[in-house]
Amino acid sequence: MRCESCGVSVDPAHQACPLCRRNVQGKDDKHRIINSWYPVYEAAEEQHASSSLVSKWLTFLAVSVMGISVLINLLGNREVWWSLTLIPCVLYAWLSIRHTLMSGSHLGGKVIVQLLGLSGMLLWINVAIGTTYWSTGYVIPFLMMAATLLITVICCSRKMGWREFAGYLLTLILLGIVPLLLYAVGMSHVLWTAVAAAVHALLTFGGMCLIADKGFRKEMKRRLHF
Repeated sequence: MRCESCGVSVDPAHQACPLCRRNVQGKDDKHRIINSWYPVYEAAEEQHASSSLVSKWLTFLAVSVMGISVLINLLGNREVWWSLTLIPCVLYAWLSIRHTLMSGSHLGGKVIVQLLGLSGMLLWINVAIGTTYWSTGYVIPFLMMAATLLITVICCSRKMGWREFAGYLLTLILLGIVPLLLYAVGMSHVLWTAVAAAVHALLTFGGMCLIADKGFRKEMKRRLHF
């Protein structure tokens, strides 16, 4: 077939010219074949539906385990609330499988979610057990330094890694000041780990500005709005 407007040859399967969207010459309305400009990929839809189903079953399993553990704890020995320790572990396992293993999120986002999830789980267990704040004093500051170091190594090993991970690295640098805030409000009694996390964040930011290229510095200025 030939388009009256463009003069190009058109496949008979098309209902109209792909360029100007006008009817092609000699096309019979009774024998038109409906053309799909954006074809549906059934395999992709089935995979998405399967992933959604697994996610729902995973959520149902996590809620069931937490509910049953609380019920057993209420009906059994109430002197020891072991269910309060089990709940954050189940939530962290759900978060790890749902967001880290099954999700197609960016690697930097996965690292930050793992950092926040693991820190929250340890802080919850720390409070539930009722001991001193070992999580905020030692574990969380070292976790933040390890996450920042991991993203820094990834940025150095990948081409264009500084620009790709700029927002995530900046977020981790800001999170490096959190241990100092926890010490200031009395939720941590170890000063040197909080200072070490803050100094590590500042050194990472300074080294990042010196080592990275001009494009990265422009990206940082755009993100910081100055």
